Amino acid sequence: MDPGNQVVLIDTHCHLNDPSFKDSLDGALGRARRAGVGQFIVPAYDLASLPRTLELGRRYPGVVFPAFGLHPWYLGDGGLEELDLYMGLEETVAVGEVGLDLAPGMAPVEVQERALVAQLDMAVERRLPVLVHCRKAHERMLGILGEYRGKVRAVLHSFSGSAEVMERFLGLGCYISFSGSVTRQRAKKYHRCARFVPAERFLLETDAPSIATQTTVASLVEPSHTVEVAAKVAELRGVSLEEVCRRSTENARRLFGLERMEGER
Repeated sequence: MDPGNQVVLIDTHCHLNDPSFKDSLDGALGRARRAGVGQFIVPAYDLASLPRTLELGRRYPGVVFPAFGLHPWYLGDGGLEELDLYMGLEETVAVGEVGLDLAPGMAPVEVQERALVAQLDMAVERRLPVLVHCRKAHERMLGILGEYRGKVRAVLHSFSGSAEVMERFLGLGCYISFSGSVTRQRAKKYHRCARFVPAERFLLETDAPSIATQTTVASLVEPSHTVEVAAKVAELRGVSLEEVCRRSTENARRLFGLERMEGER
């Protein structure tokens, strides 16, 4: 892919705010740009990541777009009042990363649900989309998002459910985002979702540096690998790489209001 002078692809969920990128960020951004990935949605996840995310957005205006939220893994310190201040910043393009995780060792589900609902309410108030983490909690998430149908636009980040569950989220108006998980040869469930998701409802991401691709271990994944995700989705859908990139980019720009954000700079 030759990106020329245009943004070809957007990594809609990458943690450039992770400490692992501290000394390698410019290199990672350069590699992404050369691969054709020119913009990045960067979600916060805990209290310490909030100021780092804001600083990145201000350091790379029009390139890094911040989202602010408290991930279900990091709810022990509270922080919703502080988070609310970040939600009001003009740079904010989404609420996230938020969600539910019912894997062993997580916070009690009641604690997670209270934090999720509070952040969904913030999204409604500020008319922002929501980046949703959901692991082993699809039925609970469907119930909660059902209460917000028509009020918030949610993205099921790195979606891990079946095609049947995907249909139910689509019925609530949700977007479905594919990460490096879809590139793995044995990921038949994810492959089926990628084939059948409507063209106007899918996004592409890396979740760098957290999710491996078929070719790269998780710790080495960076936004340039969005192209590998795009190529696999194109193969599964039987369309060109350019078509998948165009669709994902159009969907992301519309969902996150990037034209408006760029116009205000």
